[in-house]
Amino acid sequence: MAYQNIGTPRFYINILEYLSSIGFTEINDVYRTNPSSIKSGGVLIETPVPEGIFGEKSFIAFLGHSGGELNLNHNYTTGISVNAEGSANSLSPENEGFSIASFDGQNVSGTIDTYTENDIGSVVVGNYYDMPHSPDLNLKLTTEYDGIKTTQTKGGATLSNALYTKPADWGNQGAWQLGTNASNFRSGRRSWDLSFSYFSDTDIMPINASQSHAAYSSNGYNVNSNPTDINTGSENGGTAGQFQSNILDGDDFFSQVINRTMGGHLPFIFQPDNANNNPDQFAICRFEMDSITYTQVANNTYNLKLKIREVW
Repeated sequence: MAYQNIGTPRFYINILEYLSSIGFTEINDVYRTNPSSIKSGGVLIETPVPEGIFGEKSFIAFLGHSGGELNLNHNYTTGISVNAEGSANSLSPENEGFSIASFDGQNVSGTIDTYTENDIGSVVVGNYYDMPHSPDLNLKLTTEYDGIKTTQTKGGATLSNALYTKPADWGNQGAWQLGTNASNFRSGRRSWDLSFSYFSDTDIMPINASQSHAAYSSNGYNVNSNPTDINTGSENGGTAGQFQSNILDGDDFFSQVINRTMGGHLPFIFQPDNANNNPDQFAICRFEMDSITYTQVANNTYNLKLKIREVW
């Protein structure tokens, strides 16, 4: 399978960097997505987080590590395991480079705590989101060489200057490489233009875009709400007459991805095919769009276009 083939895309969103950007908390620099600057290991790092922002589909990514113990204060699950050998809440990966593992964040309360035995580029903790289905066939995949500038002299000679040709290394490791001092020989910057058709409104837009679960209108509670969105009793741990989800725990594309990356402001880890865990399937990306547009094509059904670009 070619390394840029698209299946069902997966987005890994850095919740701690998002919380820092909105002023909820201060974070250690190790929790920022960019791993090109190596930080010291051997220190337990604790960060406060709001109740309910982590869900069942949570993950941790250790980027630019040199092995040793990689710990989290929650047990890892079997959902995602990329170079993530270990058990309980401790990993001892087979290869240096990077590791990604999933955990159930529904019981996260108060803080996220991590520990890395050795120095590391970054620790990304958040939720992952799988698109409801694969994109349309009219997608576009691009490998850019925007760091190379060529000029032609008056004598007709061509001069070329390469400012950059690939992602910056992660310490002694090339970006997204596995193995001891493994170099990255792949050049270029990847980008994806994707179109998705026939999404349900609740797949891409929040049922309730507030932090509160309260459902209210001027004519009384729940008048304009879909009954399936409202708790009728204490199901889902909620209260009767309240929304079942909010902007923190909603499982739609806006709540989980667009809102937490602030459009194109914050980077995320992108995997174009969630069934392919080869190292060359991952990229640190941003959305390259000024806005997100939902085009209605039927009742409660929408089309969506995204442009995703690799960054470093």
